[in-house]
Amino acid sequence: MRHKLILLLLTALWPVCSIYASGTYRNWDEALENKHQVKVIKMSFRFMDTIPDILDQFPNLEELDLSNNRIKVLPASLFRCKKLKKIVLFRNQLSEVPEEIGNLTGLQHLSLADNRIVSLPQSLGNMHGLKKLYLSHNEIKTVPASIGNLQNLEDLKLASNQLVLLPDELTQCKKLDLLDVNNNYLQALPENIGALTQLRFLYISRNRLSNIPESIANCTKLQELDAVRCGVLRLTNALSDIRTLEEVYIDERTVCFYQNPRNAFRQHIHVVGAEDRNLYRPSQ
Repeated sequence: MRHKLILLLLTALWPVCSIYASGTYRNWDEALENKHQVKVIKMSFRFMDTIPDILDQFPNLEELDLSNNRIKVLPASLFRCKKLKKIVLFRNQLSEVPEEIGNLTGLQHLSLADNRIVSLPQSLGNMHGLKKLYLSHNEIKTVPASIGNLQNLEDLKLASNQLVLLPDELTQCKKLDLLDVNNNYLQALPENIGALTQLRFLYISRNRLSNIPESIANCTKLQELDAVRCGVLRLTNALSDIRTLEEVYIDERTVCFYQNPRNAFRQHIHVVGAEDRNLYRPSQ
């Protein structure tokens, strides 16, 4: 009987032990009691208004997830966490990103989507380790030219902001794999967009574009293009020669390219009607 009770107790405690063994904490008090063991702090849906200015007390902190709260300001101690690799703060109430965020040069993943951010600091370009940058659903009007310094950036999401243009320096992000600028006010794309030779996914729907630069022909790894509801958009015939291009989404006003017979069997042109206004591609 005693052995069964011990077994039941160990079974009940195992999930808790596993969490602490992995360095994941969901409570500030418990984290402060084990400062050097803390690697991950996760506290979502806590109705949290502020972040305690104690983050630099966790010398081994690698991930901070405080999504789905009411946070308005980032504490100074955050920018002294030198081992941080991932910050997830989507669905909060942040209105600005401090210049000090550029101190986090080892950060690889930054998610600030669904906030109230109006502008981005020039110091963003100091975050040379950044691979994923998610800023959709904010009020951002401009992207700093320093973004061109992010040589390791792979995913950039800027959908549903107030962008009128993208800086030419963006094309210096040679490892960019996904660029999502849906639902903005863009009137043109950088002329040298073809310099993004690793680009596979390009989402530019719901903008004010009239054409796509001819240099897109150099994006020889492009697989998916979403150009729905950009007005009377003329797609360059250069797209027809991209052998990797598989899915192209347009609407009835788009002037599509003439398909190259050699690639037509792989290139699927989807004409999206008004009835498919929201979800019309699997990658959404």
